[in-house]
Amino acid sequence: MKKVFLGLFILATVSFAVVSCNGGSSEKSDIQNQEESFDEIINGNTPVIVDFYADWCKPCKIQAPILEELESELGEKVRVVKVNVDYEDQLANKYGIQSIPTIMVFKNGKTIWKAVGVQQKETLTKVVLDAQ
Repeated sequence: MKKVFLGLFILATVSFAVVSCNGGSSEKSDIQNQEESFDEIINGNTPVIVDFYADWCKPCKIQAPILEELESELGEKVRVVKVNVDYEDQLANKYGIQSIPTIMVFKNGKTIWKAVGVQQKETLTKVVLDAQ
C-alpha cells in the first residue's frame, strides 16, 4: 500500500511539474497594464499592427508566425505589438475585443483596419503598405 501511495505521489508531483513548466508561455504581452504606453505606441507615423490574443487560443498560435514573418519582411515600415487579453482586459474592453485573434492596425492614434480571425500575410501587407 505504501508503494502504491508513493508511486501516485511521485506521479502527481511529476504531472504538476510538467503542467507548471509547459511550453505554453504565460508571460505577459508587450503591453503590461500601461494604457498610456499603448496610446504612445499607436500614436506614431508608422503603422502598428496590434494582435489581441491569448496563450490558450489555437488560432492565435497560427497568427503569431504570420505576424513575425510580416514584421521581418517589412522592417521599419511596421511595428507589431501583441496584447494578451487575459492580462489586459481593460485595454481589450476599450477597443471592443470580443473574439480572438483580433488584429487592429493603427496609424497616428487612429484605427485604420480591424479584423477578427487569422489574417493572411498578404492581406496585412496590403493594409500596411496602403497606410504608408
